[in-house]
Amino acid sequence: MCCGGFVCKCRNFSTTATELIVIATYQEPVPGWIDNFYGPTGVIAGAGTGVLRTLRADPTKVANMVPVDLCVNGIISSAWDIAERFRTEILPDPEIPIYNFCTEPNNCITWGDFTHTTIKFGSMYPTMKAIWYLCYASNPNIVLHYLSIIFLHYAPAVVCDIIAVLIGRKPRLLRSYKKIHRFMDVIEYFSMREWQFKMDNMNGLWRKLSTADQKLFFFDMRQINWDYFLEQYFCGIRRYLLNDPMETVPQAVVRWNRLYWVHQATKVIVLLLLYKLIMSVWGMLS
Repeated sequence: MCCGGFVCKCRNFSTTATELIVIATYQEPVPGWIDNFYGPTGVIAGAGTGVLRTLRADPTKVANMVPVDLCVNGIISSAWDIAERFRTEILPDPEIPIYNFCTEPNNCITWGDFTHTTIKFGSMYPTMKAIWYLCYASNPNIVLHYLSIIFLHYAPAVVCDIIAVLIGRKPRLLRSYKKIHRFMDVIEYFSMREWQFKMDNMNGLWRKLSTADQKLFFFDMRQINWDYFLEQYFCGIRRYLLNDPMETVPQAVVRWNRLYWVHQATKVIVLLLLYKLIMSVWGMLS
């Protein structure tokens, strides 16, 4: 995830380009390529492996994410635009041009859409690295979010770590969740807010490019097919970060179905234990 920009200077000319959350590639070098777990990538990987079960996010807010290859193409094109201005203009424009590169208002996704597609593609392309069935939700309510952390993160982690100690293995899950929660605190700043940027300079730059250059340096966010992109994004995380080739999907589906029934059985057992506890307390009070 990258939240920032760059400044390009050419003698008396300069420009600033800004972007928000930069994620996997849309087309180049291959669709879905990614090399880190930052930002939404960590959310997808965590949810897909059954580790992450809650994220504080407002489902109505726009998830301002951009593919890294389109971002690079936009930067290259903006540098070309500044060079063209320097070559053709006698006096520089006193205002520094700012190229905001983000999602288009008429072609964007919300954090709710992001959650839905994560669950959809997580079920279509399960990974062999999953330790539990996908059980993930966006919780804008801070109370529900922290209750989910306690009962869906910390409680299972404590149980698993105790079992690990009893069988002579090193407890790791609780420590891992502490790292995950630090990451969740960072992304929460973006998933609970949204920003509005003017894309006039980027859209104007797009119109300046020839048809050949538009194909070579494609960066028009208005043409993004989000469903296709998020599918490639999910598969890219599976392939490049989890090191789980797509050829293992059939075996992963079989394992996924087993995890589903284990998940359902666990819920039934927990509900029965809660029922027994409530009835015991009720009997003591009555």
